[in-house]
This record gives sequence, C-alpha cells and structure tokens, in this order.
Amino acid sequence: HDAAPLRYKMTPRRRRRSTQPRLSLLRNLFVSTVVPVLLLCQNIAFAKIFESKKRKLARLQAELAKLEEERLEGLVVFFGYEFDKLGFYTATSIFLVLFVASIVQLSRSRRKWKRLAIFGGEDSTKSTEDRTGWLSSKRNISLLIAASIFSYYVIFNLGRATKSSIGDIRPRKRGSLVDTQMFVLVFGTYQLDEKTFYSLLVASMVVLVALGYNIGIICRKLQEKRSKHKQITKENALPKEDVIDVIVVDCGLPKKDIGWFHLMQFLDMSNINVRAVVEPFYLDKGKCPQPPQSFVDLVSVLLDLNVECVKSLGQLDPCQRKTLCVLAGRTDKNPQYFRECIGLGATHIYLEPPGSASVGELEKMSNVANVRGVQVFMGYQRACSPYIEKAVAFSKSIPKCHVFFCHNENYFKEDLHRVLNRHPEGMIRSTASQDLAVLVTQFGVTTDTVKAFKCNTNQLFSEKQIFCNRANGDEVSDFSRVAFKITTTTGRNVSVMADRCGGIVSFAVVKSIAGKEIKKFLSPDGDSASRIEDELKRDTEMMHQFTIEGEDYMELKRRVVDSILGKEGDSMSPKSIITIQDGIEVLRLS
Repeated sequence: HDAAPLRYKMTPRRRRRSTQPRLSLLRNLFVSTVVPVLLLCQNIAFAKIFESKKRKLARLQAELAKLEEERLEGLVVFFGYEFDKLGFYTATSIFLVLFVASIVQLSRSRRKWKRLAIFGGEDSTKSTEDRTGWLSSKRNISLLIAASIFSYYVIFNLGRATKSSIGDIRPRKRGSLVDTQMFVLVFGTYQLDEKTFYSLLVASMVVLVALGYNIGIICRKLQEKRSKHKQITKENALPKEDVIDVIVVDCGLPKKDIGWFHLMQFLDMSNINVRAVVEPFYLDKGKCPQPPQSFVDLVSVLLDLNVECVKSLGQLDPCQRKTLCVLAGRTDKNPQYFRECIGLGATHIYLEPPGSASVGELEKMSNVANVRGVQVFMGYQRACSPYIEKAVAFSKSIPKCHVFFCHNENYFKEDLHRVLNRHPEGMIRSTASQDLAVLVTQFGVTTDTVKAFKCNTNQLFSEKQIFCNRANGDEVSDFSRVAFKITTTTGRNVSVMADRCGGIVSFAVVKSIAGKEIKKFLSPDGDSASRIEDELKRDTEMMHQFTIEGEDYMELKRRVVDSILGKEGDSMSPKSIITIQDGIEVLRLS
C-alpha cells in the first residue's frame, strides 16, 4: 500500500461514424429499381405460366401472324407458289412488254398494210432510220421502254398506294386476329396479295386487248377471204381474152411517184391483172440497203396479192397473153425500159410523157414498136379531161375563135427545185406538154402548120428562174410559168399558159376574135373544188396532182384498156388517146 498509486493517462475516445445513411440509400435504390423489375418478371412469368389456353393460343397466333407478315413482305404468292417480289414484278413487266410488242407487230400485219399501202404511209420519203412517224423503229423502241417502265411502276406500287389510301377503312377479317389489309378477296373465297391481284388484273387487261385484236384480225381475214373468193369467181367468169396483164416499171414510193399511182388505179380495175412491179432502185440491196418503210410495206401487200416484185424486167418470164407495160421511170431511162418490155413480149406499152429526151430517140422507139407490132400509148391525161373536151367541142361550133388553155399546178414556190429534180426535162416538156398534146390532136398544130408563135414576156405570165442542183451543185434554169400564142396556117388561134404555182383550178376560155370571153370551162368546178381542197388538207403527203387529176388519169386508163380489148364506144373520141406518133409531134413542138 506504500506504493504510489498508479495514475492512468486519460486519452480522448474516438467517435465511430454512423453507416445508417448509406444503408438507407442502398435500400431505397434497391427497392425502387430491382424490386419492381423482379416483380415485373415474376408477374410476366407467372402470367405466361398460368395464362389461360385460349389467351395463350391467341397470343401465339398473333406472333405467328406478325412473323408471317414480315416474311411475306419480301415474297409474292402466285397460285400457291412463293416468288421473290423483285423477280416476280420484273418478270411480270417483261411479260407485259412482250404483249405490247406483239400488239405492235400485229398492228403492222399485211392485211392492215393493204389499206395503208393503197392510201400511202406517213413520211414515205424518209428511210427507216430517219422516220419519225407512229410506226417508226425509234418510236416503237421508245414505246416499249415507256410501257415497261410504266407497267413496272404501276404494278409494283399500286397495291401500296391502295393500301395507304384505304388502309384505315378496310376492317380485319371477322373472327380472326390476322390483319387482312394486305389481301384482296376474289370471288368471295380466295385471298390474293394486293400487288399480285393488281398485277394479274393489268396482265388480264393486256391479254384481253390482244385477244380482241386477234379476233378482229381473224374476222377481217375471213371477210377478205370471202371477198377474194368472190373476186376470183368474178374474174373466172370473164373470158381470158377480156383480162389484160399489167407490168408497172419503176414503181417508186407510195404517194410520191407516178408509178405507184398508176399501180393503185390498175389494182382497182376489174379487167386488169397486175402481174408484176419492177423497181430497179428500192428493190436492189446494193443501191438501197434500207428502203423506206412505206415501200417495204407496199411490197409485202403486193406479195400477198400474188404480184411479183423484182428489180429488173429480166427476172420476169415472157408474156403469155395481152400485156400492158406501164413505163413510169425518168425520161432518160424510158428508152431502155421500152426495149426490154418489147423483148419480154409486151403487146402494148403505156409511156409516160415526154417518152424520151430527144425526138430522134422517140422516133427509134416508134420504129421498133411498129416492127414488132406493139401499140404504144402516151400518158397525156389532160386530153381526157371533161373541161378540155367541152371547150374543144364548143370552139368547133364557132368558126373563128380564140381558145385559151390555162394549166395550173399546186406547188409552192419554195418546192420548185424539188419539182425540177423530179422532172429534169423541164416545164415545157412536162406540164405544158399536156396542153400541147391537145393542140396536136384536136387542132392539128404541128411544126409544119405553125404560122406564128409569140411568147408573152410579161412577168405575170412568163417567168424563168435559176435553181441549184443539190446533187452536183450545177445551176439549172427553168420556167415557173409560161404563156404563148400559136397561129396556124389555117387561121386557128390557140394560147397556152402553164403555171406550177397557179393553184388547183385550171380552165379553158373560148374567146371571140376581138378577145371577148364567150364561155369559160373550169376544172375542178363547184363542189369538186371544195372536195379536192378538203382532201389536200387531210392528206398532206400525197402529191397534189394525183388528187387534182386523179379522175383524168383513171379515165385515160379506161380508154386505153377499152382500146386494147376492142371495146371503143361511140362516145369516146379516138383523138383522146395519144399514140407515140402524136407524142413525137408534141416533143417537136416543145
């Protein structure tokens, strides 16, 4: 106890930090996040485990329908078969394009072109690659491309467009949880995808159009077959000696050349059998590798009518019966055609005026024809015109009179260089020669009977122009209009005026010696002039003179055929048919 008591040093006690706030925060976070998730998963699992069979079946059906809809988004079901959507619509578009192409091809069938060849085709002077008409190659290709693009776009998007426009209105199928907005109910039983349905609808329309067109072609063929049978029966009823074979030499292009116009008129004559057509340029692949489409169609029609189409007369068999060869070539080629036709055995020849480039050549042709016994007619159709015949008959009733003939053509001034290229012999030997033929045959005017000749130099009546030949660059001069007066040794006074740009009306005037008009004859007159003007406006491709003088051309052909068959009527004047002897005198006068 004596020991000193121990003294402890009192140290301050450290205060422990409380963990109560941290635990509280974690507990709150756990309660607010994890517990709800666990409870949600528990509820979902519990709902799936303990959900009713009906609800579970409906849920599974909905899920399957959704999966099937997603799968069908990239497929097309066609008659129970599944196809890739892009491939299906591409194939459908190709199918439609083929149908369009077949319709275009059927529209250019021979039977349809028979009518088009007779009345001509559009842009017939242009080659195939230059043509821009409805049936040109470029237009057909553009049409097919446009049809394919349009069909593809419409077929691929029509179902979607329809869905977006009426999707909110179309109900679900009753009693089913599957959305039926993507389907179309057909015949009340079958369901088709909208795109497939509209694809089939468009294809069906094209098929129906093609089927209807084919039915129309079949009906037209049957009708033509019946009419052809009637025509054959009618031809067989005629004796063989009453039918004349016709060969058209240098046919040319539809609506543009006189050979084609002669061919069309001869095809309309019942006692004519068009045997062959000779075209040395467009049927020669070496000279013309790609002929105009209008000529190609014309050839197909002629072949369908059993008309031979050759490039030279040497390809034809010798003539077996009465044969009329129509020479419609250029003036410098006609003498060669003339000799070939006689060598072929032609019995008659129709020669387009002036016949040859010189009087001497035409005389040689006449001598050859006389030796071989071939009768040659000249194509001066003006001599058969009613107004000419009336004026001549009226002038003969007046002992002393002056007859004035005015021959007008309907060309435009800017087209005169083309006219000169088509008639290089000049205006005097082409247009004015028609009236010179009337003077030779009706008034006895020849180079020996001309007492006085006077040309009216007034520019209103006579005008000479200089044209440039675009082929070789040479300058060529020719009349655009000319007027002259002839006095014969017998005291006859006749005047002729020809005007390439004078219009559609030509006339003849009978005057007294003092120059007073007694009577005037027009062609065409009255209603005929109005009708011709309407035809010219309606068909701008046809050569105007074919429309204006078509009746005169046909009348001359009738008289030539009747002369060959020996059926000249009392009313037909023998002077209205110009022979090669008269043609020689006309060429001398010109």
